[in-house]
Amino acid sequence: MSKRVVVGVSGAGSSLRALVAAARRGALGADVALVFADRECRGLDWAAEEGIDTALVPIGADRAAADEVLAQTLLASGPDLVVLAGYMRILGPKTLAALPGRIVNLHPSLLPSFPGAHAVRDALAAGVRVSGTTVHLVDETLDGGTILAQQAVPVLPGDDEAALHERIKSVEHVLLPRVVASFLAGPDGQRAAARRALLSVSDKTGLVPLALALDGLGFELVSTGGTARALREAGLAVTDVAAMTGSPEMLDGRVKTLHPRIHAGLLADLRRADHRAQLADAAIDPFELVVVNLYPFEAAAARPDIALDDLIEEIDIGGPTLVRAAAKNHASVGLVTRSDQYEAVLGELRDPGGLTDGTRARLAVDAFEMIARYDEAIAAELAERLAGRSTRVLRLERVQPLRYGENPHQAAALYRIPGVDPASGPFAAGVRQLQGKPLSYNNLLDAAAAAGIARDLRGPACVIVKHTNPCGAAECATMAEAWDAALAGDPVSAFGGVVAVTRPIDAGLAERLASLFLEVIVAPAVDPDGAAILARRENLRVLLDPALGSPPISATEYRSAGGGLLATDADVTPDDPAGWSVATRRAPTDAERRDLDFAWRVARHVKSNAIVLARDGAIVGVGAGQMSRVDSARLAVEKAGERAIGAACASDAFFPFPDGVETCLAGGVTAFVQPGGSVRDAAVIEAADASGAAMLLTGVRHFRH
Repeated sequence: MSKRVVVGVSGAGSSLRALVAAARRGALGADVALVFADRECRGLDWAAEEGIDTALVPIGADRAAADEVLAQTLLASGPDLVVLAGYMRILGPKTLAALPGRIVNLHPSLLPSFPGAHAVRDALAAGVRVSGTTVHLVDETLDGGTILAQQAVPVLPGDDEAALHERIKSVEHVLLPRVVASFLAGPDGQRAAARRALLSVSDKTGLVPLALALDGLGFELVSTGGTARALREAGLAVTDVAAMTGSPEMLDGRVKTLHPRIHAGLLADLRRADHRAQLADAAIDPFELVVVNLYPFEAAAARPDIALDDLIEEIDIGGPTLVRAAAKNHASVGLVTRSDQYEAVLGELRDPGGLTDGTRARLAVDAFEMIARYDEAIAAELAERLAGRSTRVLRLERVQPLRYGENPHQAAALYRIPGVDPASGPFAAGVRQLQGKPLSYNNLLDAAAAAGIARDLRGPACVIVKHTNPCGAAECATMAEAWDAALAGDPVSAFGGVVAVTRPIDAGLAERLASLFLEVIVAPAVDPDGAAILARRENLRVLLDPALGSPPISATEYRSAGGGLLATDADVTPDDPAGWSVATRRAPTDAERRDLDFAWRVARHVKSNAIVLARDGAIVGVGAGQMSRVDSARLAVEKAGERAIGAACASDAFFPFPDGVETCLAGGVTAFVQPGGSVRDAAVIEAADASGAAMLLTGVRHFRH
């Protein structure tokens, strides 16, 4: 049978409402069975409207008779506890005798100072700097019974009686239900579990639906500032942080939640009896859930016109402190830092056991990572603004360990940089592997290279990579034609290669791909028929990269270098062939221009010194990574053989001597594209003119070391 509380009021009944709200949340361990008053008042009317039994017992001239009536009225209701919540009459001896040790009073001062009916006025008149509230047992003395709990409330400059009393009442609304619940539980009893959530968010996406759900689960919602306003506007009851702490916000809101009455509720390890006892002694309820996100510092820093002082104000202090406290104490507290976590968290909170240990741990890790990113962003921005230092912080998230690195004796793993646009590469969002055995370190390098080249190809296209260099590439009318042309570029080197295609793989293309031993295929998608065919090659790794077939996007590339780190803008800015200049007497034909454009786009992905020969939209010869450009030219011509006749040549940097051009001309090349800029440009151009070849100058170099 539920315990019964009887409440006495004389005014608006705001503390009565706090008790009823706690009872309805299940936090009181009792029901409010009766509300009585000594006069007609709003509190009595409100109780009647809420369906609570009421009793009006006026105190007339015959005080003894009134005392008898009140005693009998209270006894008839069978109370476990009587709470005087703003009841402005002194109880008579019969009432006290009827319920010994079972009547508590709420008094707006720190007793024994300022007893009586005008405690707030008397405290102000005395000039005290601190007032407060007291919950005490009622006996025959005036406000002199045993003190059960107290909480201080500072007196602020300019306070009048109404302002101070209002702040004291807000504290009473928190303290009184807590004391009543503890009293009813008894010294050795288990008091009713209070479900409490602290909500303080800058990004209010999904806030109101979350709070409505928490309210429906019986949570008390504790909040402050704009979050509290948003919740109240949605019709939700909110306990202000200031009501818990007794202290209003300070310093333009810089100080709100930094208070023991908040952080004790966050940091108490509920597995420890001594922590639970300390909370009970201080009349503090723990928080079951904390929902926090932070001031948007990075967004503010990105505003070009923001002043330093305004940016400094966007550095959150209280939020990170709440997050650290709750994350540290994740064994007892659930912590939510992103709106996309709300649904899953609510799902577990609806279960009798609440959040699982594993969920709280994962949420804590997410929170620590968020704080790390936040601090990193602040440190990097202020290093530039305050100290003139350029700082870049890289966070690496491990995607998967690898069997080994470039060689079997080297350990390795794949990492990603969180937040990078997935369109920047096949592993920016992790690995989307459709089939095949695990990827190796070298597979990953080759797949990244193949996908990078494919992003520079147009229409149905295919590239075959070996050791990060293309050995074949083609742009054709169909994917089948593109594969055949790319394979023809170097069918020997293609064996065991890595392929990227710019269109989804269907059954026809899958049959062609499966006909050759390949290590990896990267595609934007694979249809079911194509997947079934590729699955016959059990070890073949098939990776999905939806951005293939789309132009490359700007990004930052990083490389380790002798214990340091190099950062560069990715070489993805498209070149405009219309802006290239004709250096020779003969201009290229339209067909040569198309091949020069294609060869030039591929050349930027080939290791320097790079020479790429193309004919009819396909690569026919590649010379890569040689110490001299003429050696790369010899390799490309040798690879191409007779296909070099009528081919177009792209050189990623200028020809330092005519010998490279002469080697290609001897193989049958008829058109060239190169950056120009060599001190011997005139001799190089003269060699082309002497053979009737055409040459374009781009003015742009595409070295790839």
